[in-house]
Amino acid sequence: MKRNLPYAALIALVLCACAKAPTPGLNDSAKLYFDAWIHVNHPDAVASGLGAYVLSETTGSGTEAGTAKANPYVRVHYIVSDMDGTVLSTSLKEVAQRIGEYDEEDYYGPEIWQRGEGQLAAGLDDALESMRTGGIRTVAIPGWLNTTSRYAAKEEYLAKVNGTSAVYEVGLLEVIPDIKKWETDSVGRYVTATFPGKSAGDSLKYGFYYVRGAAPSSEEEFPIDTTIYINYVGRLLDGHVFDTNVKDSAKFYGLYSASRTYAPTAVTWYNADGTYTDIKMGGSTVIDGFAYALSKMHPHEKGTAVFYSGVGYGSNGSGTSIPGYSPLRFDIEIVDKP
Repeated sequence: MKRNLPYAALIALVLCACAKAPTPGLNDSAKLYFDAWIHVNHPDAVASGLGAYVLSETTGSGTEAGTAKANPYVRVHYIVSDMDGTVLSTSLKEVAQRIGEYDEEDYYGPEIWQRGEGQLAAGLDDALESMRTGGIRTVAIPGWLNTTSRYAAKEEYLAKVNGTSAVYEVGLLEVIPDIKKWETDSVGRYVTATFPGKSAGDSLKYGFYYVRGAAPSSEEEFPIDTTIYINYVGRLLDGHVFDTNVKDSAKFYGLYSASRTYAPTAVTWYNADGTYTDIKMGGSTVIDGFAYALSKMHPHEKGTAVFYSGVGYGSNGSGTSIPGYSPLRFDIEIVDKP
């Protein structure tokens, strides 16, 4: 005769039969490793709101970074390492030299970081908020917070982001609420300090200055649709030279390449229907500030143009020699055809 199981036992059997093995989370193993790494190497580390860990700190006494909305830009020095301590990137010349990655053509020095979604890693942004200028903070950023995306809760990062953990050592030098004002103020101070008799009020257009160094042989304008020749040296305001077509200068500043031809470069003037923005150098268009400087020059003139990144290389910079938000200086000479 068939026996009937008690009702409670029957329900238990049904539940057991229907239950499935729990689905592994995206970062289950990564979190176990990260938490263990923190526990073994930095048991006293303090977690930020999102779950990055402050490993060490020299407290600053200046302005607090605050939120990305309040202060969307910061100026920093940094060292980025993997969890094994291998340096991946740095803004510090001495560190690059120590690890054998130094390149004389590259820029080493403070850089501007834009904060917020789509710009800076969430964990790093979170860790910056309570920093003050003058401070140095070392932070372990778990992979799920090493993303420029933003989510409403920290649990969402764990569930949605699969990234690589890293350790950042950040020195906070400056907090910048308005990057355009910061740049144009920097350019104005540089011009005032570098060129006697010039002041921040002498700009020819927003964020742009031109200082004549040697008088031209003629004040006549260059004809439209013509070709002239120039020598030039381009540098950042801290003196770092990033480009020149002058052989001796290239050697002096460590830029010389045997594969490059050093000689006056052809500049093609715009035609009757164009403007200075159509000026080309070596057949290629040039940044606005450089073209505008050329448009102000005359035969055999020497001059210096200094301008903010809005008419330069903008927020992206150029290669490894010009970081984003860099004001530039170009020394230009109009010469005869070689």
